[in-house]
Amino acid sequence: MTDAHREIQPAHYIPESKQWLPGPSQDRAEHMSSFMRVVSWNIDCMRPEPDLRLDAALSYIQHHVFKCRTNRRCPEPCSILLQGVQATAFDTILNNKWVQNFFVVIPSTTDAWPKLAKYGSVTLLSRSIDITKSTSIHFSCSEPQLHAIFIDVKLSGLLDTAKAPPSSESVVTLRIANTHLDPLPDGAPIREKQLKLIANALMQDGLFGGIVGGDFNAVSPNDFALVESVGLLDAWSGDDGGFTWGYQPRSPLTPGRLDKLVYTPRPGFFIDTPKNIAVGKKYGKLTRRRWISDHYALLTKVQCVFFASDSSDYDPSDHGHVQQGMREQRNIETCSLDHPLVSHSPPRSKYIIPLHPGTNSRSRRKPWKRFLRRKSSSPSVEQHSDETRTH
Repeated sequence: MTDAHREIQPAHYIPESKQWLPGPSQDRAEHMSSFMRVVSWNIDCMRPEPDLRLDAALSYIQHHVFKCRTNRRCPEPCSILLQGVQATAFDTILNNKWVQNFFVVIPSTTDAWPKLAKYGSVTLLSRSIDITKSTSIHFSCSEPQLHAIFIDVKLSGLLDTAKAPPSSESVVTLRIANTHLDPLPDGAPIREKQLKLIANALMQDGLFGGIVGGDFNAVSPNDFALVESVGLLDAWSGDDGGFTWGYQPRSPLTPGRLDKLVYTPRPGFFIDTPKNIAVGKKYGKLTRRRWISDHYALLTKVQCVFFASDSSDYDPSDHGHVQQGMREQRNIETCSLDHPLVSHSPPRSKYIIPLHPGTNSRSRRKPWKRFLRRKSSSPSVEQHSDETRTH
């Protein structure tokens, strides 16, 4: 068996006929989004009651992550990456009313998994996002028959699509991968090969950017440098270790950051530092509470910002400094990825932010922050920023 890409079918639900049909949904949002939320969660393929745990996981994501109190409440543009879904519990996803109303499911059946797989990965994509392609790689070197799922989605590179509908030039393609790499310490060489296959797929021509989420099973010292060795960047940053496994329940093994969200360093492609969610979450009756999963889930937000200039002189070494500068400004309303970034736009355009702040772009942190303050104090930007806040 080779590691070739295979075309797989998404599925969307038709309420009139009460059935799932192959192919993407025909629903279209009024305005194409420039951002999306990404949730990644290993549901744990080893524990009993996989259907009940999966149902509890979907309920948690619906009510606590996206604040959708009813099955009729539409979530933000998002993609939910699930790993460790047992084949016997796959129909739990298809029978979920909230999923039926607002999501496309990839793949449409477990037949798209490797032939002998007893569990696998499933990607849910909100119907408000246009999906153009869905494929998978069956890892030939994987003893537990693991795989990766890829979807190509369309996003707007404009920050305010309501005021300026996206043109064909500003519509960008983002590739999202969902994977579960091989386990155990002696599987490090296999994981390297698997992640290299994914990285190559995320960096193909014609893509604005790529992100992969899932269980990386990073349990050996060789795994620490694995992400950068294949040309990707780790979205996590912090001093607390960011552990996602080892506490539900407390494991005799060393806790670790097994789950990750990593991405391609591309100009105009930004990703928030992932947050651990589903911490301490259980299901069942009060007298019989059990962990939904032994893994925490991860939540992040990705933003695409198209700019017509400055891309030719992009230096990948600059990306980490720019990304860090964006993260350091999260407490400033006008620079948070939860708010439009229009206050940082140059006077020539109110929809495009510059990647390169000038001669200081290669220096660390403080020059970048001075650049943001300088741009925010310019009259034309101040005027536009005030207008934005009045709406």
